[in-house]
Amino acid sequence: MASEMVTLPAEAIPHIRRMLVVGLHSYGECDRIRQEARAAEAVGQAVDPQLTPVMLTAEYETAAFAEALSWLGYAEPVAEAAA
Repeated sequence: MASEMVTLPAEAIPHIRRMLVVGLHSYGECDRIRQEARAAEAVGQAVDPQLTPVMLTAEYETAAFAEALSWLGYAEPVAEAAA
């Protein structure tokens, strides 16, 4: 990762963390539904393709969510710049 730094308001961190968790949960739920559809098809049940979410991201995206969440744990307060 690049060594560039950004500054975020401290109150933004919990919101960012919460939305990353929502995204990760949604990703997992879509994967669960796809697995259930594959299992149903494996035993001969018809599954309407419109009811099965498409895979929009690569497998490594789960790790990317986890990495983003872990970076938030390293956030440190900084002193305000002198005016």
